[in-house]
Amino acid sequence: MPPQGAASNDELSTAIGQARALSSSLAPTSTRWQRAVVLDERRAVLIGEVVNETIALFTDNAGRTWHSLRLERDGWSTWSIGADGAAVVAIGPRALPQQLLKDPRNPAPLADPLRLYFAAFDATQLTAPSAVMLPKRSPTAKLPVDLAPAVLSAERAALVIEEAPRRSVLLYSGVSGAEPIPTVKLPPFEQALPTPYGRPPMLLTTRGRDLLVRPVPEPGKPLTPPEKVAGIVVTPALAAQLAAMPICEIEGWSLQLVKQAKDTIVAISPQKTTTFPLPAKAAQGAAPGCGAGRIAVEIDDPMPPDPSDPLAAQKLRVTTLALCPLDAPCVVPQKPPFRPWLEPHEQSMAAVPTSQGAVALLTERASARWGLYLAHSQDGGKVFEVPRVIGEGLGDRGRIELGALLSFGSRILMILEADVTGTSRRGWYVTASEDGGLSWNAP
Repeated sequence: MPPQGAASNDELSTAIGQARALSSSLAPTSTRWQRAVVLDERRAVLIGEVVNETIALFTDNAGRTWHSLRLERDGWSTWSIGADGAAVVAIGPRALPQQLLKDPRNPAPLADPLRLYFAAFDATQLTAPSAVMLPKRSPTAKLPVDLAPAVLSAERAALVIEEAPRRSVLLYSGVSGAEPIPTVKLPPFEQALPTPYGRPPMLLTTRGRDLLVRPVPEPGKPLTPPEKVAGIVVTPALAAQLAAMPICEIEGWSLQLVKQAKDTIVAISPQKTTTFPLPAKAAQGAAPGCGAGRIAVEIDDPMPPDPSDPLAAQKLRVTTLALCPLDAPCVVPQKPPFRPWLEPHEQSMAAVPTSQGAVALLTERASARWGLYLAHSQDGGKVFEVPRVIGEGLGDRGRIELGALLSFGSRILMILEADVTGTSRRGWYVTASEDGGLSWNAP
């Protein structure tokens, strides 16, 4: 076992417990993890990318073992995960040759076809690429960039494609060699959003100032009448926010943070849709986490400054954590989980709900100084225990960084990046807590 703060090829010792190394073949340490999709108490997918590659890590035993699917790409890529865990990756070009863009005879000026790759949850490799045959499109239609497939099975997906400004269709595509399926035209007075929400996937459209939701129809089936999402007023900014990938995806739910009169969470599943305002403005760059039927969001501290608090002069810059159930008011702790450094510094917080409350991690950097800290709540988010040090030091060598934080409800996973002591290499390490963040050990 390496000494505290050090790492071997197999293990990392932190101030809170041990972490086990992930195989270097799964993902390079330059990977930046962007999304986590938790399907149930055992299965999850962690999605990230490097400059020329997109990567997904899969676990079917809550982080004890992992396998990865990796795909080289030159342009954009988007992963979608289905209700049964099936994965579909859309790959497309980022830039198009100017001669194609300017040619009025080319209704769909694509330098390279949009391609889909499919895989079942336990697959060890993606299928051969399947080129998407785009319908005839107006030269002024938006280019199909950063599209998210609606996963219908391990062999079939649907895409929202704009035929002309403010007119879209649902285009079905499948594995190479699959039978073609006619497109489904969307109602002329509804504007479709390109990103599906929920599992099985739901289609979002706007009509005037209303947000509408309905299931993505199975191949050969018609559209069903939509339902209005209550408590939401559609604006161009809101449509753009909902067109982005959800901030949280857990079980059948997809959640997004949108700007209304107050910062608001929109939560969509096939069975239910709900919205609720946050108790204060979301912190700039906040990356909410979800689990155990709740969402954890970093917000500006709504508590008035205490004159005896040594941080009173900086109180406006202190953030706290809101823990919001999907069916009840948000809970704000009596005091913020962390007391930030007094010296000028950069910081970021990551948090996930647990069955007991929440786990939060704070990363702070000031010049050569760095620190990674953990705080947890065991009473539903009302009170956080005194923060503990995961690691801290000076200089880049020995620095421990957070890669991702996942909640399976009663089990929490923390994925860390650290130097392999005595080498120039870094590695990924995973540690787990079975008691809401109190103790941590290699999974």
